[in-house]
Amino acid sequence: MDKISDLPKIILHDILSRLPYEDAARTSVLSKAWHETWSSFPILVFDGSRCVRLHKDRKDPLKIQENRRKANSFLKSVDRTLVRFHHHGFAIKEFNLSMMFFHPRFMPHLVDRWMKIVGESSSIQVLKLELELAGCFFGCKFDSHAVDNYYYLPPDVLKAKSLTELVLLGRIRADKLIVNHRIRFPMLRILSLFKVYLGHEQALEDLISGCPMIEHLILEHCVGLENVKVHDLPKLKSAKLSGFREIHVNVPSLECLHLGNDQLEFPCDISIDKCRNLKVFLLGAVSSVFISNQWLLELFDKFPFLERLELSGCVTSESLMISSSRLRVLSFEACVELKEAKIDAPNLESCRYSGQFSHMPAAISFVNCSNQVDFDVVFPIEFRMDLKRLRAFLQNIAPRNVMVSLYLGIMKGSSIVFHEDVLQNVEVPLPRIKQLRLSVDEETEELCVLLINDLFWSFRPAIISLNLKLCSRIFLKLLLEKLRCNNEEERCCSSSQMKCWWHDLKEVKVRSSPKKYENLSDCEELLDSLPINFFSPNLQLNFELEWDSLQ
Repeated sequence: MDKISDLPKIILHDILSRLPYEDAARTSVLSKAWHETWSSFPILVFDGSRCVRLHKDRKDPLKIQENRRKANSFLKSVDRTLVRFHHHGFAIKEFNLSMMFFHPRFMPHLVDRWMKIVGESSSIQVLKLELELAGCFFGCKFDSHAVDNYYYLPPDVLKAKSLTELVLLGRIRADKLIVNHRIRFPMLRILSLFKVYLGHEQALEDLISGCPMIEHLILEHCVGLENVKVHDLPKLKSAKLSGFREIHVNVPSLECLHLGNDQLEFPCDISIDKCRNLKVFLLGAVSSVFISNQWLLELFDKFPFLERLELSGCVTSESLMISSSRLRVLSFEACVELKEAKIDAPNLESCRYSGQFSHMPAAISFVNCSNQVDFDVVFPIEFRMDLKRLRAFLQNIAPRNVMVSLYLGIMKGSSIVFHEDVLQNVEVPLPRIKQLRLSVDEETEELCVLLINDLFWSFRPAIISLNLKLCSRIFLKLLLEKLRCNNEEERCCSSSQMKCWWHDLKEVKVRSSPKKYENLSDCEELLDSLPINFFSPNLQLNFELEWDSLQ
């Protein structure tokens, strides 16, 4: 007897809301009761990319016809659902619509009708609307960048006074709505605008003034908007602002701030001094900010509660001294001018360094830091990789007992510099690698063998982690063979100051998820069972390695 199906609809809807959306949809086939529950489920998600995919050859008449058929089917499905909800008086708590094929002539009236139904729902809390213009998608050309082709947000949206989250992405115009109407969303907690056309600074100020309860604000590359001023938001806790010439934030309650300029070349004038309670600061690719020791001293002085600092693509001094008693998380990503960083942070819990092999990695040293610091090193390698340089980087980490997690992403066709004399030149003790995460696209057997050997000559990782989706089949098979090999050839390394890696390797244990594989033979059988042209499953394999030299 299925007692769950007899529960009130409101409880069943709550159960569905806690499931991934696709899993929730599958419950509709369980029984008539579950079908009725799903039919009135108040969270509506329509993702056009799942049924309509943009083809590379958009001039092919057959592809154009297929696009039209699938797009029309998607539009009819959305329309039927919303009309049914409106007709039966079903509640709508969340409406999420994503269309990468919005057409400025044929579709605005439909989206207007949907916005009217959603706006009139007294229970609507979340509205997410993503529209992208696809030129030539239906066989007719239009300028996908012209703001006149953007979708004009209709006044019906303003009826949704119960909104707590509003997310607008893509080719949407909100400027006329803001100018011609008084904006009032008294319960809005989250506001996110990405590539939306606002037109001018006053439109943003009018919008924000009508949403006094905002706690999380995201503004990225809003068309027509160059200067951003954020103030009079007493509840604001986090903000992400990117792609503007001037950014002025005067919000004492703010705790998390993410500023970015991405690929824009113009300088960005930043004023955030009034945000004294800032705990998290992320700065990305803002060329007008020069990260120096003086800048860091002033930063920690202005924001005495700062616990997390992330610098990405920033211009820095060659040498930096980071000193803070409160700092817990620190990150450097693609800061190519940085040659040396000394970190004096007794409460530091994690540090991340993401480098580029086109530039010499920085020398990182920890002063007065716990030896339990989680130091995560990431190297995505697209062109050239020199393992000798990588070893030197890891050998220079101070103190030597810092445990490092290392990620290497090696793309197909990358030039890998190997060193045949690695055994004679390797320094002892080897760098301590807590976890080595690998993503290897290389499919040349000879290069894969060299890579595996050179990696194990260089490090003695406690764990090797790989995802089958991110590694080539040949690399996985060779790695498994190497780990299984019990090379009993005596004294191949007798003249060296240390054992060769296969004599040093004592034991290998396998951990995997979501499926459980307990030994190397199981993993090899898994790979052999997959067809050659089959995409590997999303399976995480962890090899726990025990080394004699680390006992």
